[in-house]
Amino acid sequence: MSECKCFDEVLAKVANKLRGRIPESESASFKADWQNKTIVFGEEELTTKIGLPISYEFQKIKKSGEPHKNLTKDSINVFMNYCPFCGTSLKEEPSQ
Repeated sequence: MSECKCFDEVLAKVANKLRGRIPESESASFKADWQNKTIVFGEEELTTKIGLPISYEFQKIKKSGEPHKNLTKDSINVFMNYCPFCGTSLKEEPSQ
């Protein structure tokens, strides 16, 4: 895995900006974190990656041929091979 720390650095900068916008009396309970964080089990290490969500919906068709009343909704996460901030490869290096 690369040594890219951009996600941690960007999160810290954004959290500091947001913390400055709320009253000091409420800042003790302030928390910020990336959504869609996933733990990835590699060959030699445990890492976390951030996934970009893609939501989709469609209308299922009944056996009779008519559409169901409600839409079926779901989402998936797409993970990046390169850091969107610095361009560093996020792929695991092959073991030798």
